[in-house]
Amino acid sequence: MSTALQVALFIASLTFVVLALCIIPVAFHLRRKLEQLVTTTRELKEKLEALVEDSHKMVRDVTELSKRANQQLDDVGRVVQTVHQWTERADKIVDEVGSAIEPPVHSFVRNMNLFRTGIATFFQFLSHRNQHNQTTKESDHVR
Repeated sequence: MSTALQVALFIASLTFVVLALCIIPVAFHLRRKLEQLVTTTRELKEKLEALVEDSHKMVRDVTELSKRANQQLDDVGRVVQTVHQWTERADKIVDEVGSAIEPPVHSFVRNMNLFRTGIATFFQFLSHRNQHNQTTKESDHVR
């Protein structure tokens, strides 16, 4: 065999040995890192499963709260509608009572005003007549 071939084979075998010496520690290091990654992934998976379970529970609770809030809003809406109907009925009753009571009250007030005016006029007439009689008596007395 030629020396060049022997040198090439020696360099190739030396390269293979150096490559093997470099690859083996890198492979072990890579294996350790992959094991750590798998362990971390399992822990993360467990924690994420707990988080997902908590999230599902929270969503169920929020859904339940939302249903309760909607039901209470519906109840409030019905109460508001009932109060509105009662207010309309009360307005109708007040209008009817007002239309039944208002005319007699107005005519009573008008009659009382007329009566008061009549009595005031009567007393003025009496007072005026009384003053007239006194003036006549005084003029008769002076004569």
